[in-house]
Amino acid sequence: MVKYIATTGFFDGVHKGHVAVLNRLKETGLRLKTPVCAVTFWPHPRIVLNSEADKLKLLSTVEEKKQRIEALGIDRVTVIPFTREFANISPQQFITELVEKYDIAGLCVGYDHHIGKDRTGGFDAIKKICEGLGLFCEQVPPLMTGDNRIISSQKIRERLTEGNVEEANSMLGYSYTLSGTVVHGKQIGRTIGFPTANIELKSSKLIPCDGVYAAGIRIDSDSRQDLKGMLYVGRKSDADNSPKTFIEVNIFDFDRDIYNREISVSFEHFVRKNMKFNDVDEMKAQLTEDRLAIQKILNTNLCLSIQSVLSVC
Repeated sequence: MVKYIATTGFFDGVHKGHVAVLNRLKETGLRLKTPVCAVTFWPHPRIVLNSEADKLKLLSTVEEKKQRIEALGIDRVTVIPFTREFANISPQQFITELVEKYDIAGLCVGYDHHIGKDRTGGFDAIKKICEGLGLFCEQVPPLMTGDNRIISSQKIRERLTEGNVEEANSMLGYSYTLSGTVVHGKQIGRTIGFPTANIELKSSKLIPCDGVYAAGIRIDSDSRQDLKGMLYVGRKSDADNSPKTFIEVNIFDFDRDIYNREISVSFEHFVRKNMKFNDVDEMKAQLTEDRLAIQKILNTNLCLSIQSVLSVC
């Protein structure tokens, strides 16, 4: 029977800190000549335990999380259903079940990882249990930002909520993305020269704060397309009298019918907060200014990316 060295955690967003743990896991597997496994959970413990669950918005769906972990070269990703019963097991029972049910021969965990009921099992407890069971065990130190702060999912959520998507993306290691289906809207944008694709989201992931953003766009997950655009997040107008947040994107140099198609938008840069306009002409003037600013931002980012690649080559 094949045995695995594993890491465990929720891994929301699979950010740079998670990647550091997963990369160490791979290195350990190579050193020990053992395949590696990531054990994660779904749904989030706070949702199951009602710990301010209504305030929690996640950075990734379970499918996105699995895809990102698998893309790092992890041999197996196991998703354990998180239930109230599971939340009540002891650290000892948790590790014992990993050994018996999932063929785990050792653990590689993050610096602040806790397991078992009420998160009572910190690293000292994990190491002691592993030693008692004859398992390998190691701890990975935290990954810090340039200004000496620890990267965490909560910090990323805070930055997105503030509209600071560039810092959030820096901690994630990729651009934060929302996906959904293009649906029919009121088509007001088309009448003023700024047609938009209205997006009905597929999940309840965190939506960054209201405003206008520079965005990257993919349609039907086609990575061959290099689409850019101007993304709006917020209410359509005060007349809607609805708390619903709308997301729509004006795609540059694009004129195709994409209704009912799947679309993904990446948040690249926060441009401005939403504004009220006195008339249509004032709105058009501002949108024209926004588009020019966003095109400059996205083109600059593209040039920097190309220069980075060329410097490596």
